[in-house]
Amino acid sequence: MSLSNFRPEKKELPSAKYASFSAYPIRAESANARTPHNRNVWDRQDRWIVAALTLLCAFTRLYRIGRANRASWDEMHFGKFGALYVNRTFYHDVHPPTARLLIALSEVLAGHNGTFNFKGEYPPYVNYVFM
Repeated sequence: MSLSNFRPEKKELPSAKYASFSAYPIRAESANARTPHNRNVWDRQDRWIVAALTLLCAFTRLYRIGRANRASWDEMHFGKFGALYVNRTFYHDVHPPTARLLIALSEVLAGHNGTFNFKGEYPPYVNYVFM
């Protein structure tokens, strides 16, 4: 048997009535329908649900945010690293600095000068609600 006479057999392509070549073909007339294969379609109801959940999350996060004037655990931990950046104090950290630099930026924008060590109540010059 010579290789010059070997020709791969031609496979017949699916007919034109199918919109895709997936294992579960979608007929062309239903290509715009919401099916498991067409998941990138967001209708008006999906947008309303996302908007409502976003507003609910923002409300629960911001409701009475200024009521507690004491630093919580994560504010004590990460706030002191931001204060070190504000004071331009060198320290060694094993994590990348991007998040802590953003914390330092929020401290500067809120009026923090780097003297508060984030233990106890916030001093009057620190806008902790903005921070």
